[in-house]
Amino acid sequence: MVRRPGILAVFFVLLSVSPATNTSASLSPFTKTTSTRVGVECTKVGSFFSAVTRLCICEPCHVCEFKKVSMTCGYKKQEGMDLSDGSDLTVDQPLLLPTDWFLTEEEITASRNGTPRSDLATYTTGNDVTTYTVTKEYFDAAFKDLSSTGEGDRVMLAGWGTDLIPFQPDVDGGNKSQLHDVVEGVIQRGGSFHALVWANLLDKAQNIKVRDDINAIPASPTTGEKPLFLFDDRTRTITSTHHQKNLIIAATNSMGKDEHPVAFVGGIDITSDRWDTMYHNESELREETGVQGDFDGWLDGHVRIHGPAAKDVAANFISRWNSDYEPTQGLAPDLLDFENPTYEDLEPLKYASSTTKSNLGNQNVQIVRTFSCKYKNYAGFAPYGDNSLFQARIKALLNAKNFIYIEDQYFILVPELLEALLEVMPTIQRLIVVVQRPVGESKASGYKKYLYEMTSPIQKLYPNKFQIYTTKEELDLYIHTKVVIIDDVYLSVGSANWNRRSMTSDSELAANIIDDETVESPDGVKVLKAARDFRIRKFREMTGRSYEELDSMTFIEAANQFDVVAADNSSIIETYEVKKQ
Repeated sequence: MVRRPGILAVFFVLLSVSPATNTSASLSPFTKTTSTRVGVECTKVGSFFSAVTRLCICEPCHVCEFKKVSMTCGYKKQEGMDLSDGSDLTVDQPLLLPTDWFLTEEEITASRNGTPRSDLATYTTGNDVTTYTVTKEYFDAAFKDLSSTGEGDRVMLAGWGTDLIPFQPDVDGGNKSQLHDVVEGVIQRGGSFHALVWANLLDKAQNIKVRDDINAIPASPTTGEKPLFLFDDRTRTITSTHHQKNLIIAATNSMGKDEHPVAFVGGIDITSDRWDTMYHNESELREETGVQGDFDGWLDGHVRIHGPAAKDVAANFISRWNSDYEPTQGLAPDLLDFENPTYEDLEPLKYASSTTKSNLGNQNVQIVRTFSCKYKNYAGFAPYGDNSLFQARIKALLNAKNFIYIEDQYFILVPELLEALLEVMPTIQRLIVVVQRPVGESKASGYKKYLYEMTSPIQKLYPNKFQIYTTKEELDLYIHTKVVIIDDVYLSVGSANWNRRSMTSDSELAANIIDDETVESPDGVKVLKAARDFRIRKFREMTGRSYEELDSMTFIEAANQFDVVAADNSSIIETYEVKKQ
């Protein structure tokens, strides 16, 4: 009788071979084209034990397999697999009009389960939008605006968290820009300050310290106005969050430049760890000035909107503040020390200018939000919930013709978003994702599994078009960005992570931006200035290449720089190898 070798013996023999990387001999019969970029390197697993426990000889296991004939590792045969790296595709003229990208009034109503959005415009035109790809840029701009407020001006802050940190730690050690002093300055000049911050039990001590500090600031000698800092726990569950991160500055004068308010929107809270530069080399300064938290650097994005879209951001804040259902009713506030001071409703903004149009700038903006449909105490502004942010993202992804760039704290499976990506992958050149690696709570909560579920279906079918990176672990940087850029036309910057809770449950707000100013790209198509400029600056941060170099490159040339620098020990990024958990 002939004895067949057992599985362990087979594994032992196969692992003794040193397989080469994938070659054309091992490609799937469903392959559409050859590739010049190898997006996934198929290599032998590191140990015999790993091979046995994972039943996998070549990794990443969801993409690669051992080829018995050639005795090499190569891509698995996947029906529909496309090995193009996108360089063989013609660059198409992208859609340029805001009406192509933004949700219609009817689509917004549908995203709110049939309730029209009466407190915000469908979208606004003529906004002056300034973008910030680095957190220092945001803090500098916010400090300048806050320091310029006068009598009767209104400041409104919505946040996930706050801390008593300086806006400008790089100027006089931050001594002249502490949050306390900035708020006190607003009050002493006759302005008002109102803050709504999530009642975060995990950061209870820090948040209570900030609340007590801000609420103890003396009243204005001219108006009698005192600052008011409130905790807000009005979320679907105790684990849900208020995640909106907005700062609004509304002037009393409705003439000239002040005919519209200013609003800052994005992913940056005024709290510890956030301030950083593009080079992420200021950990010593961050430590000395009280900015440093858990990490040595921070990646994020934010925008400043001067125009009618800022009225939408303010209206969102005022609706939350004036809700009939008051916050902290369910938190036993006396026990937890989350009790809020007595407060009154806020008046709507008193601007005579249009709520939809301006001539301050060239940017069209649609403000989109998330409020849970399963929470019943948003009666005044979202009685049946609001997932316009989610629906806007799906619509934008489906419009992609050439590329999608995603930079996010998470990249967790959201089936509808995955479906949209898979629908456009055959025709776009690249999908680039820069995402935070699991740390702390996300590592303990099984985040790697959900990351795998989001990435593996794309990587299996489009291994060379799909680029995914994170920062080098030894640098101890944190990616907190919530940005989507499509075709150098569409720019979305907000508070929402790429996960289910941000799309459906946590309170979120984003600004989706379509410029009116077109530029000719090196790819020979018209694109929009604001989105392209933001993308180039983000690519500069990731690759270390100069703005001028990246500006002269086609998109494929610029995208390929990620691979080059990921292999360089001196860069901040590395290829993120996602494995099945």
